[in-house]
Amino acid sequence: MTTCCFCHCIRDVKARPLDPKDIYQQYEIASYETCCSAKGYFYAKSVAPNGFPPLNLRRKGWKIYGRTPKNYKLGEAQGLNAILRTRLPEFNFPLSCKSSEGIVVGKWYCPFIFIKDGILKDQIKRSMYYEMTLEQRWEQIFSCENNFSVRNSVLVDVSVQTEVVSVADIEAVWNEREVLDGAIWFRSFGNVGRVSVGLREEIVERMKWEQQRADWLNGENRQARVKRVEDFGGVGEWRKFGCYVLVERFVLKRMDGSLMMTYDFKHTHQIKSKWE
Repeated sequence: MTTCCFCHCIRDVKARPLDPKDIYQQYEIASYETCCSAKGYFYAKSVAPNGFPPLNLRRKGWKIYGRTPKNYKLGEAQGLNAILRTRLPEFNFPLSCKSSEGIVVGKWYCPFIFIKDGILKDQIKRSMYYEMTLEQRWEQIFSCENNFSVRNSVLVDVSVQTEVVSVADIEAVWNEREVLDGAIWFRSFGNVGRVSVGLREEIVERMKWEQQRADWLNGENRQARVKRVEDFGGVGEWRKFGCYVLVERFVLKRMDGSLMMTYDFKHTHQIKSKWE
């Protein structure tokens, strides 16, 4: 704020990237009513005691108009279904399956301002919101055959990646300590070259918080060791054995239905075995 001709003038600063932690970028939208105006008018005030919203928001008496583009089909998103999540997926699939069918246990919508997906102006046209779902599945981490042995136990000793991210259906690499423009960047390398997408720290932190609520533990360098002895308790001889870990996967899709990325968390405290 400056003084001009004995009046206080508010000079807007240059627009800068979103920072949810910046109190000067936080505003409260309030209803603006006078004896001469009807309901449905608004104004904004800054959360910071010495802050001011941009001119188009701080002026009093503006209205909100909304319309839904044809390619926007926002369904119902009720967040996490805690009851369904605790049930875990069915374990009645054959050993020939490397994983069970995915079960959706949560759904959210994420605004584009928290996601880096190509050039900004193209991103806004393509997807103002992103659909995020949380899926559960059982994934095989070890298997073996009997080979006519009389043994009735199997030693499982494997290293498991506790976090796996895929971008453009290709496994990605990332470093959470390298934050650029408030985002953690995930990069995959395929036949079409490098593909990069970014998630703001708040999104990654919320994903991990949700996983830690379900007792997920990250191993050293995103690796965990599963070592256990499984005993066969059936009748007769067994032919095949498989060991499975519970995987919770966040799936991020654009509004046109195209897949942007998946983020897997493997819960090595949730292990099940299957014999045939």
